[in-house]
Amino acid sequence: MIPPSHLLLAGFVLIALAPSANADEFSAVEHQRQTIYHSPQSPGYTCWVGAWTMQDGSLMVSFTQATGPVEGRPQAPKDVQARLNWPPPGRPGYDMTGLDLRNVHLRSADSGKTWDQVSADAFKSCMNGVTGEAETALPDGTIVRGVFGYYLPYNPELPKTAYLERSTDGSKTWGKPEIPLDPKKYSAFPKRLRVLRDGRVILTGGIAYVPANSRNREEYSGLFEPLLMVSEDLGNTWSKPIPVVPAQYRGKWGGEEYDVAELPNGDLLCVFRRYVAELKAEARWQGALTKSDDSWTPGEVGPAPFPHSGHPELLATREGPILHIATSGVHYTNDAGKTWVHLETPGSAYYPHAVQAKDGRIYVFAHIGSDDAYGSVDQSIVMDSFQLKKK
Repeated sequence: MIPPSHLLLAGFVLIALAPSANADEFSAVEHQRQTIYHSPQSPGYTCWVGAWTMQDGSLMVSFTQATGPVEGRPQAPKDVQARLNWPPPGRPGYDMTGLDLRNVHLRSADSGKTWDQVSADAFKSCMNGVTGEAETALPDGTIVRGVFGYYLPYNPELPKTAYLERSTDGSKTWGKPEIPLDPKKYSAFPKRLRVLRDGRVILTGGIAYVPANSRNREEYSGLFEPLLMVSEDLGNTWSKPIPVVPAQYRGKWGGEEYDVAELPNGDLLCVFRRYVAELKAEARWQGALTKSDDSWTPGEVGPAPFPHSGHPELLATREGPILHIATSGVHYTNDAGKTWVHLETPGSAYYPHAVQAKDGRIYVFAHIGSDDAYGSVDQSIVMDSFQLKKK
């Protein structure tokens, strides 16, 4: 059922959830959930997962880990708190200053049965994560990740906008920052890196048409609109920003989080998380980008039939359906998002990231908990897996 709040947005085409009686094409079978990682201390703090497959078929995940004392830590300097509007008022536990912060990378060569820690590079921030979600393997075996340098105030030499880093040794070491957009003109927040069927790479997230480090975090939240850029040379050079939503929404969209799935004809199905000013609430919206030569043009956007549930996650499966995966459930579409069918399988943990292995099994990685203050919830990294079966 479409949430009642969406019905307030007159003039939009509302996308339907197909009734379960019509869910006669695909089912999810052999569902399993297992914990693949817990921090060395308890309560654990591990969150914001990225996931991808390597060229040899092994699975890799990345995530943020924090360890250290729950009480008695230093707080960020006042100027940093003002710039980043962090920690939230009255919630000092969200300030991560003084903790041991790591970008942890795990790898599994046996379909997720066992995992080896490959690396855990350190960073310093008052924020609770700067990378992990925007990370993938390129066709040449290089791992590339997007970093939000704005969240690294204790490293003044780093770009205070989106930048990329590469690893040619499986995440053990990383190269120098590569800036895909001119920081004198743009501020960008990387959220996803995806490799298209033709080998091109797309970078998605949020973009504000103001210089890097020129606004505080709350101001950026109001300026961010969806970012899309494409690279034809494995991320060495990038296109100009490609408009993702119609002109009337640009500049007042309200959020950087969205995901895309490539359709058979090269169009991109999009599901967005955005703040809807008319409702004074966050909501899921969706739309499509029509392939046009080597780029895309935005189509109409409107409410999607899902409740708000963290960062959207889409997976284009080899069987044909595109999955929408969330804590609220897993749905699929066979008609480019015109209708969605609920799969009888449990919803994911928080901020999921999904991949499909060579044998067809679908793996969903996420963290237990939500956007939690340090030490308030015993977080861990979990893996759901299932097979998509045609009825």
